[in-house]
Amino acid sequence: MRFLRISWIFSKYLLFHRLTSYRKEIFGQRLKRALGELGLAFVKIGQVLSMRYDLLSRKDCAALQELLDNVNPIPAEIIIRIIEKEYSGPWNTVFKSFDAIPLGSASVSQVHRAILHDGSVVAVKVKRPDVDAQFANDIRLLKVLARLVALFSRRLRYVQIQELVQYFEAWIKQDLDFTAEVQNMKRIREQYKFGKTNFRSDLGKGVFIAPFEALCTPNIIVMDFVDGIPMNKKEAILADNRYDIEKSIKTYINAAIRNWFREDISSYIFQADPHLSNILALPYGDAANIDCGLISELTRKEAEQCRKLIIAVYMKDLDAVIRIATQMTKVDYETYGPRLRSDLEIYLEQTKDEGLGFWFLEFVKIMIKHRMKFPLFLTTFGRTNLILDGLASTYLPQKTTLDIVGEELRRQAVKELVNNLISADWLQVAYTVSEKVKESPNLITGLMDRYFDNPLQMVRDLRNAIRV
Repeated sequence: MRFLRISWIFSKYLLFHRLTSYRKEIFGQRLKRALGELGLAFVKIGQVLSMRYDLLSRKDCAALQELLDNVNPIPAEIIIRIIEKEYSGPWNTVFKSFDAIPLGSASVSQVHRAILHDGSVVAVKVKRPDVDAQFANDIRLLKVLARLVALFSRRLRYVQIQELVQYFEAWIKQDLDFTAEVQNMKRIREQYKFGKTNFRSDLGKGVFIAPFEALCTPNIIVMDFVDGIPMNKKEAILADNRYDIEKSIKTYINAAIRNWFREDISSYIFQADPHLSNILALPYGDAANIDCGLISELTRKEAEQCRKLIIAVYMKDLDAVIRIATQMTKVDYETYGPRLRSDLEIYLEQTKDEGLGFWFLEFVKIMIKHRMKFPLFLTTFGRTNLILDGLASTYLPQKTTLDIVGEELRRQAVKELVNNLISADWLQVAYTVSEKVKESPNLITGLMDRYFDNPLQMVRDLRNAIRV
């Protein structure tokens, strides 16, 4: 029955729409209607697609972004019933006041502003009724569809479509687990340690919310209320001169990059769903993360592999990228290196003008092309970075995330160079350089010409020399 309903809805909005009253609507608007009617799992797919500017037009993405927090709201009386059931008593024994109009209504939950009896202003996140059962039904169907398409598509088998559905299932289960989300808030707040000071003098503060644990239940989260504007409300942000949206975006994205490169943590925790309604622009260039429902984690080794890949791509070090590709996919370097070289040369040239999401996902595409089984954390992390690419593109269409985080990447490249210098066999390096000078007396003049306009080339050459 559910399969027939899905078929009917997609037919109505996407296949035979010319015969309906929706014939004048753009593709994104019709897709939004279809996914919205189908519910939780499909709404989540729409939210992912809403930031895929590489796949859809800007107008289509803008239409799908209405799924971020414009899902039909739950009536206030139902919300109150849920609250009173969770707390086993009248709502006003917990809250001094409770705003009936929601701040936002999403596929899993709805958020309201409230005031506690001690005067604290809080945000109250309430899970939608029956959402767990609805998700279980949808994910079962998606698993069946994944098995079917994998049977008929060799390419999708290499994409590991069934494993990706399992990842998707794990993400939504996490989004439904309010107890886990409370712990996520605490973990991510501890890791980032922002909020009191600017972590870089040219940027604002990164704010991460804290829960009121004593008031949290399996279906309700009470947390800090942060007075800002969700980044999907572009017109409201641009109309208020207290907001510096470019600085807020740079603050948020650079905060993520700064922590990604930390080596003093056992794992790297990151927001796996940083879509526009989950991020608040705050006055004067500050930014806040207000949702920890979907958090992903890289082990120390996985984070290190991602860091090495990004630095190698940033330095345009082809040999290092090939080496990392073969290590990640556990294939023989001598066998696969020559096969990958041409594709990765083109890839490195393309990355000069693309954001970090492209860096990861295009890298994955090359692995798929050569039938190499890549680690799935690359798609999770790549998707997150692609969403950040979309965030940058929404407000700063002339810039990519590479432009935004360039200073942080330069900082990390220099840091790695220093580490390499400290651990280098300098006798061997000095010998190699002296031999080069002896072979070519004009080498010093040539080096000055080579590095004057391109100091990063000196860093690349030094790294290669240190590896000798």
